[in-house]
Amino acid sequence: MLSTISEYKIVPILRGMNVEDALFLTECLHQSNFNVLEVSLNQADSYTVLERLCQEFGNQMTIGAGTVLSSQMAYDARDLGASFFLSPNISKQVANTAKELDIPYIPGALTPTEIQYASELGIDVIKIFPIRQLGSSYIKDVLASLNKVKLLAVGGVGSDNLKEFLDAGAAGVGIGSSLLEEEWITNRDRRAVLEQLNIYKKVLQEKEGK
Repeated sequence: MLSTISEYKIVPILRGMNVEDALFLTECLHQSNFNVLEVSLNQADSYTVLERLCQEFGNQMTIGAGTVLSSQMAYDARDLGASFFLSPNISKQVANTAKELDIPYIPGALTPTEIQYASELGIDVIKIFPIRQLGSSYIKDVLASLNKVKLLAVGGVGSDNLKEFLDAGAAGVGIGSSLLEEEWITNRDRRAVLEQLNIYKKVLQEKEGK
C-alpha cells in the first residue's frame, strides 16, 4: 500500500454516491490514471457501490474500503473485494483483523501520541485526519520528530493546497468532496471531470519536476 500511495499520491474518496455515479467517476479516474480509490462505508448503499466497483475495476485499480470501524466491517469489505482498509480512528481490533487477512490498514490519527501508537501497531501509512484546520505546517512539524512515519493527509485537501501538503512531507493525500463538482458527476460531464483531474496531474508533475 505504501508503494501504491507513493506512486499515485492521491486517494480519491467516494462517499455517499449511488452505483451509477460511482461507476462513471471511477471510469474517469481510471482514464486519467488515478488508479487507487476509497469507498467510504458510511452510507446505506456503500457496500453495493464497493462490490460493483471491485467487480468492474478490481483487476485494474486498487480499491479500498473506508470508515472500517470493526472486524465485521473488515471481513465484509474483504468479501466484497476491498484490497485495503481505512478508518477515521485507530482501532486495534481492525488492525489485528487486517493483519490476519493480510490486508493493509490505514487508520486515522491526529496527535503525535496517536501517530506513534499506530506506528507501534505496525501500521505502514497513517491517515492524518482531519487536517483542514491544522494545515500543511502540521505535517511538517510532526515529521520533524516522527520522521520515520508515512502520513496520508485527509480532510481539507484540494487542488489549491495539494502541493503544500506534499512539500510538507506527506506521502500522499486523500481527497473527497473537494475533488470534483457534484453536478459534473450528476450530469455525466466527462470533459469537466477530466479537465479537473488533469489539474491535479499537473500539480503532481510539477512536484516531481516533470
